[in-house]
Amino acid sequence: MKNLYLWYKTVRTYVHIGLTFYFKKVQVFGHENIPKGVPILFVANHRNGLIDPILIATAPPQVLHFLTRASAFKNPIADFLLRSINMLPVYRIRDGKDSIAKNQEIFEACYDIFAKCESVLIFPEGNHGYPRRVRNLSKGFTRIAYGYLDRNPDKELYIVPIGLNYANILRPFRDATLYYGTPFLANTYYNPKDDNQAIETLKNKVYEDLKELTTHIENLDQHDTIEKILKQEGYNFLNPKMTNKRIAVIESMENLDTYSIQAVKVKSKSLLQKFISILFIVNSLVPILIWLNIKTKVKDIVMLSTARFGTSVGLIPFFYAVQAGVVAYFLGGWIGLIYLGLSFGLAYLRKFVN
Repeated sequence: MKNLYLWYKTVRTYVHIGLTFYFKKVQVFGHENIPKGVPILFVANHRNGLIDPILIATAPPQVLHFLTRASAFKNPIADFLLRSINMLPVYRIRDGKDSIAKNQEIFEACYDIFAKCESVLIFPEGNHGYPRRVRNLSKGFTRIAYGYLDRNPDKELYIVPIGLNYANILRPFRDATLYYGTPFLANTYYNPKDDNQAIETLKNKVYEDLKELTTHIENLDQHDTIEKILKQEGYNFLNPKMTNKRIAVIESMENLDTYSIQAVKVKSKSLLQKFISILFIVNSLVPILIWLNIKTKVKDIVMLSTARFGTSVGLIPFFYAVQAGVVAYFLGGWIGLIYLGLSFGLAYLRKFVN
């Protein structure tokens, strides 16, 4: 167990460092209100593939266990690696006739985790999606919460909603915000005499909380138009409280299709910014070429960010080390170390020149 925990901490630290290079800035709000030393079921919206869980995993407070869709565990190596960093598979009906039985085993594992006053993260929407909105929630998280209370009627289980907001999920070097909502007790909504009502009440509670914590465009038919209006007016997608008020006004407007939308002007880069970008591309040419090849094979647009981040943290440090080794061989060890430091420094500066 000690070795696995060390492995988990090592991977978490490495990924956290990777995120500091990938995002320009990540802000976390509300974490000081999270209760300590109690079992917690975290529930979050899901827009950005595997970026969502790793962003939460590296933010305070530390979430120890994560429920992830079972399809990610199909490969034996992936299964080992994911489980070693405290990820557990959640099965859907499409995953086969044995999915319900397999889920029960996972739920039992969650109950054991709660019994140790640890936390579990789940994405109750059940899948990810590109639009800026909270989709309908599945009832899986309610089964976990109420299943624990069925077995432990004298215990308390806290639920904490999490809102993830991204400036742009398709582009690197952008900002993101993470909002922890107000913790509440699942016990308040638990009613063994009327399971259906208890499930719907808890789903509605979490759904409304998530809508307040993330930019939510209710009108899906006019989603792109509303998003363009918000961009034109300079609203910050990372501030859901303010932006959602404006969305409510826009959605109440008649003849939205006739709204005049102008193209948002893109600020041109300075000579210094262009120089840094070119240096980064030249110094990272091999990983970039590999990424461009991988990019053509990513069919799900939402997974582009995940694939790009995985390629970056997996390949760029390795190639920098190889290139530094070559420099050290020909010019000396100190020169190689200086080159390695400059390479990572350049990669860090790159996120500020977009």
